[in-house]
Amino acid sequence: IQALLEMRGVNYTGSGVTASALAMDKVRSKIFFKHYGIKTPDWFLINRESIDIKKIIKEIELSFRYPCVIKPNDQGSTLGLTICNDKSQIEEALSLAGKYSNKILIERYIDGREITVGILGQKILPVLEIIPKNNLYDYECKYTHGMSEYIVPADIPEKVAADIQQQSFNAFTALGCKGYGRVDLRLSNNLKSYCLEVNTLPGMTSTSLVPKMAKAIGISFEELIKEIILLSE
Repeated sequence: IQALLEMRGVNYTGSGVTASALAMDKVRSKIFFKHYGIKTPDWFLINRESIDIKKIIKEIELSFRYPCVIKPNDQGSTLGLTICNDKSQIEEALSLAGKYSNKILIERYIDGREITVGILGQKILPVLEIIPKNNLYDYECKYTHGMSEYIVPADIPEKVAADIQQQSFNAFTALGCKGYGRVDLRLSNNLKSYCLEVNTLPGMTSTSLVPKMAKAIGISFEELIKEIILLSE
């Protein structure tokens, strides 16, 4: 979309073409994270057209065991994602992910908490914890009022929060993002954070997370929108 806007000479907010494309490609993002020393869950990638179930199961059990996460490489809103607790769930999970993408990401599951950090220019917004009603922060929990609880600032030690914020900013800049965005992470039970992905066009609805993080430091919704526009000029 950014490329089309640029071709027509239309101004837009947020990151440019390259950063947006990189952020949408989860594996390419993870390669950048690893290069820049940003922790991300171990993974491997497979092609939908060449699935070998036995080989995949063997790779999972050798690499990171169960549970593991299977998801499309270039999809959002948790569509096509499955947390597999044993090998009996692998085939169905691959089939679901394959409905959304030719490339399927298989990733180590980080047991712990769902957290996210907003970036606004050079400002790093407070860490927000998401507590979904379902076992997974899925599509229903993301877009249905009352299906998730949000704690901002997250109830975590100050030093841990500062480390998460810095890691998030590093991830944002590693992909060449600008203006504003949101970095999604998992916080393990021993308080180690793992970057999952960067969202270059985070939601701006009543249930969205960046406005909640901005509000926590006194930035109203109207002020947030104004700042995003000014950052994009």
